[in-house]
Amino acid sequence: MCGIAGIVNFNKRPVEGNAIESMLSVLRHRGPDDIGTYSYKYAKLGHTRLSIIDLSKDAHQPMPNEDSSIIVIHNGEIYNYLELRAELEGLGHRFKSKSDTEVIIHSYEQWGEECLKHFNGMWSFAILDTRKNTLFCSRDRFGVKPFYYYIDDEVFVFASEIKSLLKHPKVKNIPNDAAIYSYLISGYGYMDISDDTFFKKIKQLKPAHFIKLNIGDGKFLQKRYWDLDPNKRSGFKEEEKAYEKFYELFEDSVRIRLRSDVPVGVSLSGGLDSSSIACVAARILKDKRLEAFSSCFEEEEYDERKFIQPVLNKTGARANYIFTKPEDLFDEIEKIIWHQDEPYSTLSIFPQWYVMKLAKERGVKVLLTGQGGDETLGGYHKYYFYLFADLIYSLKWAKAFREAGIYKKLKGQDVDIIYPTLKILMSYIMPQFVKKCFKEKASASQPSYLNKDFAINGLNTISTERRHTSILNNDLYNALKISPLPSLLHIDDRSSMAHSVESRAPFLDYRLVEYLFSLGPEFKIRDGFTKYILRTSLKGVLPEEVRTRRDKMGFATPLEKWIKTDIKDNVLDILSSQEFSSRGYFNRDAVIKIFDDYTKGKSTYSHFTIWSWVNLELWLRKFIDW
Repeated sequence: MCGIAGIVNFNKRPVEGNAIESMLSVLRHRGPDDIGTYSYKYAKLGHTRLSIIDLSKDAHQPMPNEDSSIIVIHNGEIYNYLELRAELEGLGHRFKSKSDTEVIIHSYEQWGEECLKHFNGMWSFAILDTRKNTLFCSRDRFGVKPFYYYIDDEVFVFASEIKSLLKHPKVKNIPNDAAIYSYLISGYGYMDISDDTFFKKIKQLKPAHFIKLNIGDGKFLQKRYWDLDPNKRSGFKEEEKAYEKFYELFEDSVRIRLRSDVPVGVSLSGGLDSSSIACVAARILKDKRLEAFSSCFEEEEYDERKFIQPVLNKTGARANYIFTKPEDLFDEIEKIIWHQDEPYSTLSIFPQWYVMKLAKERGVKVLLTGQGGDETLGGYHKYYFYLFADLIYSLKWAKAFREAGIYKKLKGQDVDIIYPTLKILMSYIMPQFVKKCFKEKASASQPSYLNKDFAINGLNTISTERRHTSILNNDLYNALKISPLPSLLHIDDRSSMAHSVESRAPFLDYRLVEYLFSLGPEFKIRDGFTKYILRTSLKGVLPEEVRTRRDKMGFATPLEKWIKTDIKDNVLDILSSQEFSSRGYFNRDAVIKIFDDYTKGKSTYSHFTIWSWVNLELWLRKFIDW
């Protein structure tokens, strides 16, 4: 894992001064092991390295090919680099290092832009092709690794993090009010929902896209190279074969993500996803002991040790616990905000931050995480209603009534199933032009906590896509593309890289994701169980108390309780401050009233909404007021 940065001057003048060096200076946490730059005509590339594969100087970046006609800077891992290397050697290519980065060079030489379809991994990279006078930049399929850029008539500047771009004199720290508006009205705090950022004129390269830039004339092209095929079907006639295929793909995804020349551990929350990874990884590693890192709370309702311990017993992994407390939050919050670059509304980041910090202290540079499991397998409890709607839409009414009956037994006979199911069903079948009308009407009624002048100019640009005939799969697709996965990956990357730790997500192997989307909804949720195919495929591998648990926690925090008690005064100080009032985003009186009602248990707003206000203000102080 590393940090990358680059500058291309369209005025055909060399990149002067220490602009790249200044940009790299704020990326050293991403790459503390090495640093390098490369100049070519009116372009300059920079790289900070976190050494994971091939720790020798042969893997130094920027990395040239044999005749220096192609130079690459790379952040991420190409997990199938050994297989690609063997294939490329068979085609006549010769390697000087054992790194995955050199595989990118030779793949580009062999297949050009099509090389992206050969990679299985997470990456953002830039290839300077001096033969074609182009810069070829790419980001992995799901956007695990970041790539930000600024472009105008004079310059193209890119980097792994926004704070690095802000070191360039052309890039200004101006807030993007459109992004802020979408963030504030979402209730959960959307981020990374498009190529826009919270900074005006700073863009991000979208997942599964590449940029082709002509260095000579500045011609700029951005293009998608991969997407899920909504028409792909698995075609298994025997259900058992579907479970075998899933396990085969999942095991191989974990196996290639264990490739490393430094210690590898697992982020173990006690949930189904991280426990599955830990158990499969332990089977692959056999006699090698796995290090497990877990965040725990003294509050019993948030403590997952009763599920973590069976996994430790099953795998023989060594436990590494960190206990997070509310009084620690505001000691670390300034660092967290600086590393995140943009506002966030969930405090699941808090225990995750300390897990990565502990991993660094224990000398583990790579952690496997469960990111993506919920969005590919239907892990959130709201997906029960998407299943009901799916079964009704596909005329499987008997199955719909059966699943609804099981759900009522689990949740209680008084639970409302009809309204949320019909709402989902109507939203799916409603024509887009009708949705647009409803959306415009809803935009006219703004939340009371927003400043009227700010709200009247706002427009909710968040829109989902209808690509899949399965209602459940369609919502999972939007969960991958819009929310919540992009924001979760953003948080995960910044939290891990803040501590120079590489985070790897086996559930986001593109082969596994494509396979899961080729299956019907009954493989995701059945008999009252979410993630049905995972639970079935890992029977005998997972401890039964974990495999059959129905609740969901993950790296949850007792934030709702903390806001009402331990950090109440801190939150109130921020919301009552002159800075907060002067921004022009909020109706301060309404905010204070909502917060007061919330602490007394009378508000309909969630703690996510309130934290989004707090975090936005702290972000503005850190990045805009400097």
